[in-house]
Amino acid sequence: MDKNEKLIKWAMWFNCLSFVQIFRETMIMLFPVALIGTIVWIISDNLLASKGFLANVFYIQQWLPERQFFKTLFNDATMITVGLIASYAAFVSAIMTTRRYRRENLIAGVCAMISYVLIFYHSIRGSQMLETRYFGAGWLIIGSIVGYVIGLIFVKWGYHFTLSDIRLGSRKLMARVLRNLKPFTISFSGAFILHTLYAVWRTFNLDAITTQNISSLIGRHSNYFLNITLSFFNTLLVWLGFAEPVNITNDAYSNEVRNNLIYALTHKSFAVPYPFTPSSLYNGFANFGGIGVTLALVIGILWVGRQNNQQEIAKLSVFPAIFNHGLPILFGSRVFLNPVYVFPFILLPIANMLIASVFIFIHAIPPIVYPVPNGTPGILIPFIGTGGDWRALLISILLVIMDIIIYIPFIKLAFAVEERLVKEQEEFTNEDK
Repeated sequence: MDKNEKLIKWAMWFNCLSFVQIFRETMIMLFPVALIGTIVWIISDNLLASKGFLANVFYIQQWLPERQFFKTLFNDATMITVGLIASYAAFVSAIMTTRRYRRENLIAGVCAMISYVLIFYHSIRGSQMLETRYFGAGWLIIGSIVGYVIGLIFVKWGYHFTLSDIRLGSRKLMARVLRNLKPFTISFSGAFILHTLYAVWRTFNLDAITTQNISSLIGRHSNYFLNITLSFFNTLLVWLGFAEPVNITNDAYSNEVRNNLIYALTHKSFAVPYPFTPSSLYNGFANFGGIGVTLALVIGILWVGRQNNQQEIAKLSVFPAIFNHGLPILFGSRVFLNPVYVFPFILLPIANMLIASVFIFIHAIPPIVYPVPNGTPGILIPFIGTGGDWRALLISILLVIMDIIIYIPFIKLAFAVEERLVKEQEEFTNEDK
């Protein structure tokens, strides 16, 4: 058995694990939400924002007097889609779990969404405003876990409740609902206990203290290797299903970014005191198309994809990837928790940073010191951030080409695993019939 076959069998085993399979199905179901939500996010944060890349390209502020009004509308649409996607994941995951064990139950999905919202429903420090950071893509895996656990509770103590059951008479319908009251109560009680524990955590400001301590630790030990380490863990967390990268590095290094800019403006030189900040390395060379260099993944799938679904997903993901939003391709190609993609997804950004740092160190290209507009295509960030240095643009293009070439074998392997999984599922379905 060759190494390729061993990898395929191991990846199939991992993808067939109960929760992983449910999580993959959840990503498929939520792909339209991720796609539409990302597009409206780009419109809101890029086209209609005063500091957005597209807003500056098209001079939006000059000819759209009600820009802020439209931005608010698209902000709302963003919030309702990707901003609440973790709660949707809880809903879908619970239903898919009951389906897997042939006890499909719509009430499980409703209960999972209610329970997830209850766990993280806390007003902001005494205010009546809802803190929504726990409902977005960054907590996708948590929502899926909550849904999975509640789905198992309904499998054990619930009674199947499908769409076809809604056609039953009101008496039979209520009987089905009452038979699901026990798992609903168990799930809700568990969620309320977690809600209480988290409320205690927040009452003593432990969440704020933790974040502050991490930020101060980073600030005291700013160095090149810490930047690489932060990038590694940031990308790893996204692969694990925390689908939005952590932005703590931007705040921690704001003083260094400011000092670099002041030095470049006053000395007319790029011999800045901090050439290897996250904005110079990670944001500039490791974020092409979004975290995990997803632009290279999209292009690679377009290049070697054989099935219509693969090509269609990649085509739909091109526009978001150009503006550094990788959610659509991450959902559509099931990159989260996909063992085939773990190495290129995590290591390619680091490789890009290491290569770029060598070029910066030998003064082949200047470090990125100038601010770039929000949503600037990743491949243009080095060019704009260096004040229009063509060498930086060339390096970024070469890095993207390298990333595509490295991604392609893994893409082919992922396709092979997917084909095997589909065949096994079809055989299982035929045997079941």
